[in-house]
Amino acid sequence: MWKLLLLLIYAIIPTQAKRLSCYACINLVCYSPHDRIFIDQKLSGQLAVDRNANIIYYHYQDNGKDFTKAFDLTKATSTVIPLNFTFAHAVDQSTGDLYLSGEKGIYKYNPKDNNTELYALKDRTIWHMQFEDKLYYTEFKHKGLFSINNKKTKEITQLSDYQIDDFIIDKHDDIYFMRRSALYVFRNGTKKPELFQDEIYFLTTDKNGEAYFIQPYTRGIYKINYRTNRMIEVGAFKRGLAFKVVFDSDNHIVFYESTNKILYFLSPVLSKCTVTTRGVGRYLRKVVVSRSTRNNGKNRRTHKSNSL
Repeated sequence: MWKLLLLLIYAIIPTQAKRLSCYACINLVCYSPHDRIFIDQKLSGQLAVDRNANIIYYHYQDNGKDFTKAFDLTKATSTVIPLNFTFAHAVDQSTGDLYLSGEKGIYKYNPKDNNTELYALKDRTIWHMQFEDKLYYTEFKHKGLFSINNKKTKEITQLSDYQIDDFIIDKHDDIYFMRRSALYVFRNGTKKPELFQDEIYFLTTDKNGEAYFIQPYTRGIYKINYRTNRMIEVGAFKRGLAFKVVFDSDNHIVFYESTNKILYFLSPVLSKCTVTTRGVGRYLRKVVVSRSTRNNGKNRRTHKSNSL
């Protein structure tokens, strides 16, 4: 009897998978929207995620008013944070504390009591932040990258001459940052940064601290191959502009699609996919799950960055 049930299950699964379209293809796995966190609202600033509680933090504007919210990806509930305008967001994964930048200063939010208090730099405008053993930040319209620990600031002197638009710190403590329209890397233990790619990318890290890059024009998804320290292509978004991307506690993607002003939560479906080029942008195509098809699918990707 149980053999018959298994046969019925396997017969049903492919049919259900075909009904779901791929919104993104990553590592040959098809991802579709699990939920829309919000729609038709203007998101500004960073996305940040508490991967232990599986909560995402964001700021948006609605009818000219500012809101900062915490959205529970498991329960699909949201909480308004008592600090209306925020821009930079970073989570200490060991404590669950959220660091936020207001118009001036860095604030610290305790999700247990829903309380926000001024943390440091009350006279500075903070642009981007990331928490890795301590808090790293950049200042708006100022050069350099700084860290703050126990409310004491320290500048990374090797980056003092760089105007940094965005940055991430990966699992090896290598710093990738955007400067104007180029991507640089400052590797841990080296004396100066180096040009990594002469192209614009959106930057993020997954739950393992691995660096990911989103190309806004082709919608291609790339990551670092840590054996070669080179960028490799691992997928693409189907349409729109994935303006901001974070990975949740299951390494699934939450991203803001700025064309339609939708914050999506993606989850994998029972379907395989490949990425090809078709005119402008990326084209996702479902494939039959077989070893030969997967190999052929890889060979058909023709975007110029495959040579990286």
